[in-house]
Amino acid sequence: METFFLHAQEKDALELAERIRIPSGSRLPENWQGQIVLHWGAAHDEYPYLAALQPIKAIIRAQNRRKREEILQLHGMKTMASHAASAQGKKEQKPFILKYKVAVFHLQTLLIYEKKETVLLAEKSLQHQRQYRVNAAYIEVGTAQINFHARRASRESVKAIYALGLDYGLVTIGITPSGHTLVLDVDPVPKLNGRLVQLFAQAIDQYDQSLTKELERKERVMLGCDPEFLLVNPQGKVVFADRFLTREGAVGSDAIVLSGHRVILPLAELRPQPSVDPLQLVKNVRVTMGIAARKITDHSLAWCSGGMPVRGYPLGGHIHFSRCWMNVHLLRVLDNYLALPLILIEDESTRGRRPKYGYLGDFRKKSHGGFEYRTLPSWLQSPTITRGVFALAALLVNNYWRLPRKPLQELDIQAAYYKGDKNRLQGEVAKLWKDLEQLKGYELYAGALEGLRLQITSMLPWREMADIRVAWKIAPGVRKEAFDEEIML
Repeated sequence: METFFLHAQEKDALELAERIRIPSGSRLPENWQGQIVLHWGAAHDEYPYLAALQPIKAIIRAQNRRKREEILQLHGMKTMASHAASAQGKKEQKPFILKYKVAVFHLQTLLIYEKKETVLLAEKSLQHQRQYRVNAAYIEVGTAQINFHARRASRESVKAIYALGLDYGLVTIGITPSGHTLVLDVDPVPKLNGRLVQLFAQAIDQYDQSLTKELERKERVMLGCDPEFLLVNPQGKVVFADRFLTREGAVGSDAIVLSGHRVILPLAELRPQPSVDPLQLVKNVRVTMGIAARKITDHSLAWCSGGMPVRGYPLGGHIHFSRCWMNVHLLRVLDNYLALPLILIEDESTRGRRPKYGYLGDFRKKSHGGFEYRTLPSWLQSPTITRGVFALAALLVNNYWRLPRKPLQELDIQAAYYKGDKNRLQGEVAKLWKDLEQLKGYELYAGALEGLRLQITSMLPWREMADIRVAWKIAPGVRKEAFDEEIML
């Protein structure tokens, strides 16, 4: 077993210790050879040389309401303070129509409790009425009863736990009459009833089993992607991709959901064949770009990539991973060693995508058992950048246990990420890259990685309004004879 459950004899911790299979106690055994220390509470000793689940520093910070709300707002989540500010100083706040308590452990929702808060009018006379509130109890939401608000509460709870540097907790969510979802509270050391003890115990044991299996993995990780780009006419206006592309296929149109749940299809999306070889994946991207060139028959349209080349049209460069375990340790390494360095070469307009899109730890599980990492902007500006991003992703997913540095645990680094403060991040990125160079697998893709490193070190921004067909040598932007595989790959 690779996980040790560390606690300070708290009642809930002792109940969990009786249920779980992994070793536990208030001190770590001297001869323990495992990988992860799972902390419960912050009243026991810390072992900073070991990887942690629920770091003590994160627990203490999350228990400070002011700091907690500051971090959540930075990550784009609504809280009571931000909601009150947006109400422009109105004293009377409408009550919540629903409240949820969501138990989260390691990127998954264990249980959702719902409470309906109904305001009734009591008729005192024809001229005067008074309100009183009927407070119902929290009731467990069954799988079949999960509706739109419950799903959103679940999503925001997982996001809140991750943003705070936590790995589990009980999140309280409020739904306003206007439909806003607010994070009201996050308890990093929740009080557990019998049902929650059972679910947390099962989740802890499942985590350890998955961790053990991942550490024994020999299979190479399969990489895929679905980067987006915009079609822009000579006047700078967006031409919707669904004019040329269907929703399905190796090249298709992708949606943006507007207010009122109205769906439009302005984005073009490449869906190349996945590969275990990042350089082969670049070739596969190139193939789909050729397909796109044949389908998009208006040659006057520029293909624009990045984060937000045109205001209101955010673009993503999602990378897919399969044949590996989706876990929080990998996710934080991707944030620190991939998303953070790319800030140094983004355009000024790229930051407009954050924090609604491009927030740290954005992921989505896929039906095939893998997951997509959704934090990155579209990295199609050049073959050099694309090749480097794929090579770096492959290096990270096969070596993430050897990369302990996490500057994004610090609030000022998080703020610099969301603001796109390159000067503040430059020194941190240099330290991160030195870690990468020490990995045994670095030399395997040294050419691709060095190309990306030189771009990052130069801090020269990509130009989001530039036509990517030129860099990729896609006709009709260049002559046919200019195609050169050695230049491309």
